[in-house]
Amino acid sequence: MGLFKKKKRFADHDRIVIGENAKGSVVEGYNRLKDNILYMNADGNTKVIQIESAGAKEGKTTVACNLAVSLGLTDKKVLMIDLDFRRPKLHRVFDLSNEQGVAEYILGKSTIEEIIKTTQYKNVDIITRGAEIFNSSLVLVSEKFKEFIKTLRDEYDYIILDCAPVLNVSDYIHITKVSDGVIFLIAYGSTTKAQVAEAIKELRKNDAKILGTVFSMYESKYGNYNYYYY
Repeated sequence: MGLFKKKKRFADHDRIVIGENAKGSVVEGYNRLKDNILYMNADGNTKVIQIESAGAKEGKTTVACNLAVSLGLTDKKVLMIDLDFRRPKLHRVFDLSNEQGVAEYILGKSTIEEIIKTTQYKNVDIITRGAEIFNSSLVLVSEKFKEFIKTLRDEYDYIILDCAPVLNVSDYIHITKVSDGVIFLIAYGSTTKAQVAEAIKELRKNDAKILGTVFSMYESKYGNYNYYYY
């Protein structure tokens, strides 16, 4: 069986609320998350950050995108990579093409320079998934993928990896080998204690460094946006 097949379109969208003049409790929450990440990376050893959750639709992409934009506003050079191969959304959030991405690079059809896309946000670039990937494990364990991350690490201050849920697929096992730590999301009113416990157990079993947790999908009484607490 081949690794790749024709891509599909998804109808759902996430939202970026961070901006140079943005205010409110949601923005403050993301700024707090950003400040914690900056503090953790004082020694330069926490640059590649893996965004995870137990299940789907818990706000991973939303948090990842807003964190990246927030870091970019502090004059940090940020790259986001879509590693949720089954439900890629970064291209939709940033309103960019999904053509030429991780898949094309692994297949040798495109160079790293050709798959990096510039966004409308200051200092934020993205790499989309590209063509649909059949067997993600073969991609993530390949030496080419490891060298891919290593090369990009030298070019950016931060690399944010938007990943598939821990309890849905086992991709996290391989991604933890190239990341410096995990931010784990827990969705208000959705994620159960049992799911959190199982996902954290799996991450730790595979030597993932858990940097912290984000409480997502909580409706703040101070605003209309979904709010999270770090």
